[in-house]
Amino acid sequence: MAIIILAVIMASVLIVPAYASNITITVQKEDIVVKMVLSLRQNMTDFPNQTNTLNMAQDPKLSSAFADGIRKVEPKATMSDLTLTFNATRHSLNVTAQMRITGVSDRRGDIAAVSTTWKAFNVSADLRSGNFSYNMVGRRYLRPVVDYYVNASKFQNNPNATIKGVNFLLNQTQVVPSSDEANTVGNFTILDFRPLNVSIDKWSRTYSLPNDTTTWRYTPTPLLGAAVKSQQLNASRYISANLGYDAEISVTGLARASGDSILLDVGTGWEEWVMMGVVVLAIVAAVVIQILYRGRRKAIRLGRR
Repeated sequence: MAIIILAVIMASVLIVPAYASNITITVQKEDIVVKMVLSLRQNMTDFPNQTNTLNMAQDPKLSSAFADGIRKVEPKATMSDLTLTFNATRHSLNVTAQMRITGVSDRRGDIAAVSTTWKAFNVSADLRSGNFSYNMVGRRYLRPVVDYYVNASKFQNNPNATIKGVNFLLNQTQVVPSSDEANTVGNFTILDFRPLNVSIDKWSRTYSLPNDTTTWRYTPTPLLGAAVKSQQLNASRYISANLGYDAEISVTGLARASGDSILLDVGTGWEEWVMMGVVVLAIVAAVVIQILYRGRRKAIRLGRR
């Protein structure tokens, strides 16, 4: 009984999408720093244990894959300082990437309009480290497992079949045709940010007065939430693969959004100097008036004597 309970608990853990992943975008007027932390959890297959850190100089294909993906969405954007680290274990793949984006800010008088259209880019290339494909995970590792169950489902009513029933699920609970599941899993890539194709003015916005920071947050539909539930001769089996992420964009100061642009006040500063000068002159004038007033009263008192 204890073993059954443990199995149920483990299955329920795998059902829940992995929301430890997050995309953080920090706007710094002329450039943007982007950090992507992505965590795939699955029990469909066994990944090889492997860890590696790559950068633009070491892997030109990595650099061109990111640059091409971003350029297709925002031709003006320039990507630099890209580094990527992945850590694969038996049932997980964690990918962390960081880069800098420039060329997406336009000055309109004292207002800078920073475009965020580029955020919904997709890296479709089969990026590899040695023999391990850390981006095209769906086609390389998960799709063959789903195909096995797709094939088995064709014989589930056969008396000699070892698998008596199969259900294919997307988004954890939605039963779908086997072909839909196979295509979704087969097309899945880790570095896919197209779910962020929602204009920034539709994200949740907050402003922190103590930190003087404006922040937008958004949680898109999970990138992958696929599962296969099968009834075998003497047991049932539930396998799944999940990846979802939250996204956050932050900028110093009070800012607003218009469509996919963030609008910042980047005045020259002359207004502040003028205001400061006005304040200083007012103080000096008040002091001078006070001195003259006291001097006149003193002269009047001396004259009475």
